[in-house]
Amino acid sequence: METIYALAKKITKKTNMTILFSLKDSPKRWSELEKSIYKKDLHKGIKELLDLGLIQITLRFDTPTGSKAYELSPLGKKIVQLLEQIEEEYTKYHSKAPQKDPEKFINELLEKD
Repeated sequence: METIYALAKKITKKTNMTILFSLKDSPKRWSELEKSIYKKDLHKGIKELLDLGLIQITLRFDTPTGSKAYELSPLGKKIVQLLEQIEEEYTKYHSKAPQKDPEKFINELLEKD
């Protein structure tokens, strides 16, 4: 169980989640990722995700010599799919929960005091 906790802790860091979901549709260069993530955080997140095998380095041939980019690995793609399924189930569950009347909710809170 220790391993799953450590893995979940690393994956669910805000920076790492941002990187994973940024790479969901296509590889991105460092400069593209840096637009939404601080440089120091991006460096640490890229290193963690590379070490976990969730992302990999690839070459993009958008320049004559090509440029280094990052993309999801097969495992990274599976993890992103699972995270999306978790979000979908969570949303579905909470959409079925009865909505509370805000006034009634506030009165219930006040009665507890």
